[in-house]
Amino acid sequence: MTEKAILLSKIEKKSICVLTLNNPVNRNPLSIELIDNLQKKFNEIKKDNTIKVVVLKSTGPSFSSGHDLKEVSKYSKSSKKLNLLFNKCSKMMLSIRSLPQPVIASIDGLAAAAGCQLVASCDLAIASSSSYFQTPGVNIGLFCSTPMVAISRKVLPKDMMSMLLTGEMLKANDAKKISLINLVVKKNSLKKETMEIAYKISNKSFQSIKIGKIAFYKQLDMPIEKAYEYTSKIMTKNMQNKDAKEGITAFIEKRNPIWSKK
Repeated sequence: MTEKAILLSKIEKKSICVLTLNNPVNRNPLSIELIDNLQKKFNEIKKDNTIKVVVLKSTGPSFSSGHDLKEVSKYSKSSKKLNLLFNKCSKMMLSIRSLPQPVIASIDGLAAAAGCQLVASCDLAIASSSSYFQTPGVNIGLFCSTPMVAISRKVLPKDMMSMLLTGEMLKANDAKKISLINLVVKKNSLKKETMEIAYKISNKSFQSIKIGKIAFYKQLDMPIEKAYEYTSKIMTKNMQNKDAKEGITAFIEKRNPIWSKK
């Protein structure tokens, strides 16, 4: 398949990049080809200051079924090839976290294994009420070890272990209860609700958003004292940039702020 065939990309209102997984016949598996194309696109987006928000969605009945099991099976005799596949996937997932732009997963259908990992790697996740989430590796003798890295950082350990050990599907409302996703909406409202949130974020200061997103994930891994020390420096840096000064002035003057374009 070509890049265009499996990954569609378009810009909404000049500031929102919508990426669409587009291999519905095979349930949008995270093949090496798709992983490489996502990585390439994220690298481009990271350098593009005109893009303020990224939306990640899919076509067909599944958001993503996870790794392409035919591809995994083909590589099963080569530890080198398997390790390359999983390392590429992990790097791509980490790229989402390191992007200055917030990434919103818009899920309609099943997100399984690495597909569920992809959802958990995004900053926000909105799902249709007909969506399901699953780490089914245990059902085929392949424990979802890499997916659990991202998912376990969103949900509590007991909830994570329940998903991993049973391999059962989790309904969208139950996924929201354990904080795997943020919002559940009707299927016919998914695009509208997703884009409303994307537009809302895109109208904020991008200077502030990118400083804050990077700081948020960095401080999570720190002891609390170090986190406060680090974020105090970040607040100082943030306060000295143009948008913070404009935002405070606009608040005092009771007007809408005019944010910088970068």
